[in-house]
Amino acid sequence: MLQALPYHLKVRDHFARQTSTWNFFAAVKTKEEQLASYKTELLKNTYKFDATADAGIYEKVVKAKAKLGLEELPVTVYQAQYTDEMNASIVYLNNEAHIVFSGRITQLLSEDELLAILAHELTHIKLYSMLQGELETAERIIMAIAGNYNSEAAYFETARLYRLYTEIFCDRGAYTVVGDINPVITSLVKVATGLDKVSAESYIKQAEEIFTAASDVKASTVSHPENFIRARAIQLWHEKQEAAEPEIIQMIEGLTDLDQLDVFKQKELLQLTRQFMQLLLKPSWFRSNVVTSLAKQYFADFSFDDNIILNEQLLETVGQSHASIRDYLGYVMLDFALVDGELEQVPFGWAFQFAESIQLADVFDAIVKKELQLTDKKLQQHKQKTMAAWYKIKENEKEQVYEGEFDNLKMSQFENEGS
Repeated sequence: MLQALPYHLKVRDHFARQTSTWNFFAAVKTKEEQLASYKTELLKNTYKFDATADAGIYEKVVKAKAKLGLEELPVTVYQAQYTDEMNASIVYLNNEAHIVFSGRITQLLSEDELLAILAHELTHIKLYSMLQGELETAERIIMAIAGNYNSEAAYFETARLYRLYTEIFCDRGAYTVVGDINPVITSLVKVATGLDKVSAESYIKQAEEIFTAASDVKASTVSHPENFIRARAIQLWHEKQEAAEPEIIQMIEGLTDLDQLDVFKQKELLQLTRQFMQLLLKPSWFRSNVVTSLAKQYFADFSFDDNIILNEQLLETVGQSHASIRDYLGYVMLDFALVDGELEQVPFGWAFQFAESIQLADVFDAIVKKELQLTDKKLQQHKQKTMAAWYKIKENEKEQVYEGEFDNLKMSQFENEGS
């Protein structure tokens, strides 16, 4: 049974909470004159397949509609003129579907492959019709925001991922109609490469090799996932159904990359940064006016937390983060270590200790060495000198960021640095 993917629901829920925006887009209706204009343009630039002369195509449309529960949907199929690029697309206006082929798709594909392509396109309408049309509304919202040049990069990334998950969903629709993953995969590869013959089995093996060689491979194209990801995703879904979702999500999203944050990962990183800063700035001696001013440049509503404690969950989050996120956190530490000269060497010593405690020592050392232009020897001298200055500061128990197994960490690690 076809179900909306988790990412579709996340985007829907995100914008549904923005009542004014949601109501505006949900109220938009396609006007009759818009539909008439679109049809006129299609007729000018395409060949319209005839239900009688091209019965084979429309028989496949009928079969796909029946399998997808879209029996009442009017569908017209066209062949685009003036282009050799192979593609298939669908437009849904005023409860009518218009499928446009471009290039030599009808000559290149077998009967089952053509059925798979038609079913894939019609599954877009299946998605739009689910949940009272809420997913179609959500798609229009995120695409409109991402299309505005003033929008944040996170919205563009959210739109990209939404489309990627939509292609994965539509491949499942094609599989549901055809009943075989091979035509779904071979049609995908043929359209992409123009080859007359391809092997689905060989392509799946190729996809497996890619993921075996690089565990952080993820989708990075704008309108479609890389074809090997789509092929592997439909193979996994064929084998495991809904149980395949976590592995498919990992394929598409991978680790959170600082340069590819969607609106959800952006929010998660903001929460991590706030928690990270509250831990770093827990000692009362670190809360000077200059340091506080810098903290409020990160978060206008930043507040200190006297009760925050370094825990295993945060250690795991930092330890499993993408290298770009770990570097980012390292530069956050460097910001605060350098900002207030009146605190002298103490913040730097505490930053070295904190980096060790939160499993970012190598990252922070590399950043300090690079930004301060230190040799390995000078780095170690700087580290020992600043940590000695920090150790002279007597923090009371409430200022400690450790508890339990962390109680003796300060003493032991300082001793290790000095040895």
